[in-house]
Amino acid sequence: YQHRCFSALSSLNEPTLFPASSSTEDDVLSNSDGVSTSSLRSDVRTMGTLLGDAIALHHGEDILEKVEALRSMAKDSRQQQQAEGRLDPMVQFVEKLSHEELVIVSRAFAHFLGIANAAEAHERCRRLKMALSSEVNDYKPENGGKAPAPIGALHANKRDSTAGVLTNLLYTDDGSTPTKDEIFKSLTSQTVEIVLTAHPTQVNRRTLLEKHSRVQKILNEADEVRSSKGTSYRQQQLNDALRREIASIWQTDEVSRVKPSPQSEAERGTLVIETVLWEVLPNFLRKLDATMKSSLGDDYSLPLTASPFKFASWMGGDRDGNPNVTPNVTREVCLTNRIKAAELLEKDIREIMGSLSGNPPRGMDDTCRFESAAMQRIRDRVGMDSRAPYRSFLHPVAERLANTSAWARAELLKVQKGGVSDEGSLFSTEDIFLDKDELMEDLITVHESLCGTGNTVAADGRLVDVIRKVSAFGLTLV
Repeated sequence: YQHRCFSALSSLNEPTLFPASSSTEDDVLSNSDGVSTSSLRSDVRTMGTLLGDAIALHHGEDILEKVEALRSMAKDSRQQQQAEGRLDPMVQFVEKLSHEELVIVSRAFAHFLGIANAAEAHERCRRLKMALSSEVNDYKPENGGKAPAPIGALHANKRDSTAGVLTNLLYTDDGSTPTKDEIFKSLTSQTVEIVLTAHPTQVNRRTLLEKHSRVQKILNEADEVRSSKGTSYRQQQLNDALRREIASIWQTDEVSRVKPSPQSEAERGTLVIETVLWEVLPNFLRKLDATMKSSLGDDYSLPLTASPFKFASWMGGDRDGNPNVTPNVTREVCLTNRIKAAELLEKDIREIMGSLSGNPPRGMDDTCRFESAAMQRIRDRVGMDSRAPYRSFLHPVAERLANTSAWARAELLKVQKGGVSDEGSLFSTEDIFLDKDELMEDLITVHESLCGTGNTVAADGRLVDVIRKVSAFGLTLV
């Protein structure tokens, strides 16, 4: 299907992410801000082409011709000045379609809009990256040269970005400049609570969300290959990967065939934490920390346990008249969140264990050059002869998180069976985490020990991200 029989009708005839040249039409088209839309249009054309290939392969060229004919009519209708009657040709065309054709045509437009949305989301990220790079590479001192040069963590030239706000607060001579201490106190004491909620009809299937996420990753990799003039082999690998995803999207049922329960609605709604926020939040806080130190000074770093963001959810606990949301439903949702939080944290802890395999070296007199109270607490627990004290210290932490997940599953089973299960009694409170402060204490001990033994670089790596996750999400996600 590389040579399409309807190419004269369709503008979607670009089956590669790496076309030889962009169309002259794209060279002159731009958005309201004057920014070229050629990359976005090229991505949409490519994915539309691949979607059309999948439709033609499974349903035939005839139905694809009808999809393209209707799309062409829609484009033409937008050019008409008179609103009255401009949709009549499409109405008459659709009236002639069979029920089976209507289903295919409807799915075609739904999926085309879905992948177009993925391309637009990627385009926003692309422009933000370009703007961030331009800030650093094309920097020109402003505010009398008082403001530090942008470091490229957060957008210093955007007034609604943290870096931009700090610049305006600190280096605007209007007589009301707050002190660095006042700004630091405000940044580290305020908390924004984001409440998650979703109507069942607004929640996409997890499968399609994951596929659209992979599509955006492929588009991102394609940008990197274009900028580095990657090999034709790499280009073909990305083209094939995108074709697989689009073909799989077309063959995936986009509609949930079972009425969602409050429990499943809550699980789908909090999926954004698991798939996006779990890594995005600590990444943002790392950028915020770097921006604070750049703007305010090295003494003004973001405290490890600071929680600028908290998360809550209506789902599974909304008592606005829904008779299906009972106390036991809320218990099930809370226990399910505990299971997921424990699993995510256990995975992170075991990752840290893999990286912290070292042991502070001893000198000729069998003593450590660096001594710290935190390191002594670790050795008191794991023994003086441990060759990997951090790994030995964190192993029971990971096991305790695994027990927490198993305990929550047993409690969930008990609730689902009306309280007849006694599996939850297999775990004592010493075997599981019920309070995030217990987990935080162990993580802070490791961090202090690393810093106290000359391993600050290791301490400020993945461990800091996990500490901030615990501060924001706790043991319950929301």
